[in-house]
Amino acid sequence: MKKVSVLFFLALLLLIPACKKGENQVGQETESQEGEWASEEVEDPTPATPSKPKPTMKGVMISGWYYDPVYEEDGVTIKTMSADFEAIVGTEVEVYGFYDANDENKGAEMLKEVPIDGAKKDFIHVRYDGEDYYVRDYSIAVDAVAAVVMNSSAYIYSKPDLANIGKNTVPESTIVAAFSEKIPEDEEKLFKKIRYYVPDGKTFTVNGYLMNSSLSFEESDVAAVMVSDKYKKLRAEGKTDPIVLEELMDNLEFLTF
Repeated sequence: MKKVSVLFFLALLLLIPACKKGENQVGQETESQEGEWASEEVEDPTPATPSKPKPTMKGVMISGWYYDPVYEEDGVTIKTMSADFEAIVGTEVEVYGFYDANDENKGAEMLKEVPIDGAKKDFIHVRYDGEDYYVRDYSIAVDAVAAVVMNSSAYIYSKPDLANIGKNTVPESTIVAAFSEKIPEDEEKLFKKIRYYVPDGKTFTVNGYLMNSSLSFEESDVAAVMVSDKYKKLRAEGKTDPIVLEELMDNLEFLTF
């Protein structure tokens, strides 16, 4: 695919409000012996409102939905989650928490065992397009970036070693999450640790390693696959609004030619 500048297509309008602490000063006036007025500043006993935490990591959506919390009457306790809208595979989001290489979810801020759909499930706190949401833990790869498989024979490896090639391949034009962490045993830097989701009802999340040479990290390539996937999804669902489909095709042609 021709590499074109499409930063405006992928950019998330992330407006992170900065909370400002206010300081109030109370003037206390006293009269001096000479008849002049002086003012004395005293500290405001009211504690300052703490700043709202900000996302500290990046993540890639590989499936799932964005959820909003549903609270109990006290407005504090989360009762369940309400699905807001479906995520587009390959979308990069901001993740709350503090990086921990030893944690399965890299230290992401989580809500565990939240009752939903008759079961208890785990969620990760994210920010997308300037708004806060929660996503299922399986649907996001934390501390990762989006990449596209550009090779029709991209074999997945169980370990970052040429001798550990598997029998399965990742289909060409599949969007995967490529983890940012370094692979100590991959001295030649041939591999990337990846994760992607297979919605076939039996495979689900796939983890492994792909050779760097089979991946593209170009934003134009990722965007082209995202647009193509969206077009195919709308057609499959019977949502064939000609204006929307035409716009998607125009975008796809712009990204690939």
